[in-house]
Amino acid sequence: MPSLPLKYAAANALDLSTLSARITAVEARRQEAFELSRHLQVVVNVSKDHAGEMGAMESLRQTCHHVLLNALEREPRLANLSNRMEDIVRLESFQHFLETGTLVSLSELTRSYPTLTDEEYLAGAVMGSTQELRRYGLGRATVRDVASVRAAASLVTECQNFLLQMDFRNGPLRRKYDGVKYSLQALETLLYELSITGATLGDTSYAETSEAKRIKTETTTLIPTEELQGIKERMDHRDELRESLIKKSRDGQKAAKQSIFALHRGDTKRTRDLMNECRDCIQKELMPIVREEPFLRTAGSFTGVLEEYVEARLFGAWLYGNTFFSDGTCNSKVSGVFLQMEDFTEVALEPEEYLGGLCDLTGEIGRYAVQRGTARDKSAVELSLQGVSSVLSALQSLERCPVQKKLEAVRRTEEKLERMLYDMSLSEAAGGRIVPTTDSNHGEDDDGNQND
Repeated sequence: MPSLPLKYAAANALDLSTLSARITAVEARRQEAFELSRHLQVVVNVSKDHAGEMGAMESLRQTCHHVLLNALEREPRLANLSNRMEDIVRLESFQHFLETGTLVSLSELTRSYPTLTDEEYLAGAVMGSTQELRRYGLGRATVRDVASVRAAASLVTECQNFLLQMDFRNGPLRRKYDGVKYSLQALETLLYELSITGATLGDTSYAETSEAKRIKTETTTLIPTEELQGIKERMDHRDELRESLIKKSRDGQKAAKQSIFALHRGDTKRTRDLMNECRDCIQKELMPIVREEPFLRTAGSFTGVLEEYVEARLFGAWLYGNTFFSDGTCNSKVSGVFLQMEDFTEVALEPEEYLGGLCDLTGEIGRYAVQRGTARDKSAVELSLQGVSSVLSALQSLERCPVQKKLEAVRRTEEKLERMLYDMSLSEAAGGRIVPTTDSNHGEDDDGNQND
């Protein structure tokens, strides 16, 4: 009978069961948010059919109340609830236009939706409503209602004039902004086509109603200019915070990378100094920015420095023990210890950041194994393979792995170390001589023919 597969069991197996339970709980909340989002979408669609009617939005506001009850200001919403909020205020803005002919202000909306963000207001109430006005204009043009089409075009024009002052970066807001000019172009085309077919304000009784009197685009401001200017100033400030975060993150990430290089060189003092520098950067410079603007928590630069810090801490503990960074104690041999997420008391980590650093750790263990393999230290290579296998096994045991894209790199590292051990076993069997193994084509030449 064939023997069992050769396994490399680590003495200090990595247990991620606690973290797995936390990830599962977060995922359950996300799924609940998705279900809620689907329900809100139905309510929005039903309310849209009654747009323009008195009290059309009351049912929607009552439905949304419990959604926002536990939300915090400037807190990222779960799942796609932010998109639903944009849909809601988009409809609110359209309803407000039908009642007043103007753009609804942020202060008016926050009475019903206290946690509405500036970005959601701009995306939904300002940019999104222009799409509704485009369709509205097409419908009114069908019955040759020039006054209503002109009212819609005037509001979209003022919205675009304000948005031209904003500096939108590549992202959702930038893409939605592009739709505003297309809406304006469509409404202007409708007005032109109506004019060349002889349509005038006198063609419709709408111009004779009291509603027409409230739409005086020549003498009134259709948008809440002061509030919009305040939004612009706040968003400019957030852009400054973002730029500052990116710059300072580079400094912290550089210190963490250099500490890993120092670990490979065996320079423990330099490693601790650099790690302290990175830790201070995170605590004193980056975290205050993230606390002020929580949406920057998921910025790639901030996540990158946290993952690099985690990787360096994990690698140092794996080499020298979990007390290495606290008191400088260094074990005489590789400890093989893995820090848990709870061990990072100095920084508040999310599961994705810890697991990202854990995956990257296997690359450093692989580099360490190459160094020791060059010195013919077979036991160190075996220990390295045990560590990588333990990490891979722990990651694969997660019911939901947030760093799925990095798993393939961990598998490749494991396979490389297995090949390295095989090479060393051949060398040992040949009396210490270096016996290179064939590559992955198993002795075939470039044309696929068997070599002699």
